[in-house]
Amino acid sequence: MKLYQALNLGQCATVALVGGGGKTSIMYHLAEEIPAPYRVLITTTTKIAAPEPGRYPCFYTDREGYEEALIKVLQSGQRPVLASQRIKKNNKFDGVKPSDLAALFKTGQVDFILVEADGSKGRPLKGHLDYEPVIPEITTRLIIVIGADVLGRPLDAEYVHRPEIAAELTGQEMGTIVKPETIARLIAHPRGILRTSPAQAENIAVINKIDSLGTWDEVYETARLLKESKRLSKIILCSMHSENPVADIIE
Repeated sequence: MKLYQALNLGQCATVALVGGGGKTSIMYHLAEEIPAPYRVLITTTTKIAAPEPGRYPCFYTDREGYEEALIKVLQSGQRPVLASQRIKKNNKFDGVKPSDLAALFKTGQVDFILVEADGSKGRPLKGHLDYEPVIPEITTRLIIVIGADVLGRPLDAEYVHRPEIAAELTGQEMGTIVKPETIARLIAHPRGILRTSPAQAENIAVINKIDSLGTWDEVYETARLLKESKRLSKIILCSMHSENPVADIIE
């Protein structure tokens, strides 16, 4: 199954991706899956790596008159990337203000806004500071990305971004093994990733990279514990290396 189908996005949505590593790949994969003639915008409120040259038209909010040019590209069927500016020293795109995305959505000229709203330095799991993630208020689907490859690994900086925060929120000692219970406690904690989810947003967990594990027992146990928290509408198990990435949906 396609991820677009599993998310049940309807005819318009603002999708914010937060959590662990793989968000950028999922965002671009989703942008390719959404069928024509829907108008799709790719963007970020934090920082993302610049796309490969020539693949996507790129626009910057620090340039005068970008809105008109951006809307023309959207109407043409292309899927542009919007950032505030390009950071030349590391070839990254800097994030846009959530208010800019809200203004653009109100024009009615875009059907789907896909937003990478969090950074994790490529780690499959993350503990969040008070100002993170940066979720736009217009978000209708909040996608919490979890890398299955963190299971069985130590709770340390190699596998968890800001592991000291994750250790505090889960009550688990640094360096001990990440288990399904670790992930479920971290996601469901009142000070965790869901605390700033907009009221109208549907919260969905995507457990990615399931192909990295020999068996899926701990993946299904993680999904079961996440479901018990009653804070998520569904948990999607997937591998973005597949043309049809969704392996299962737990609702």
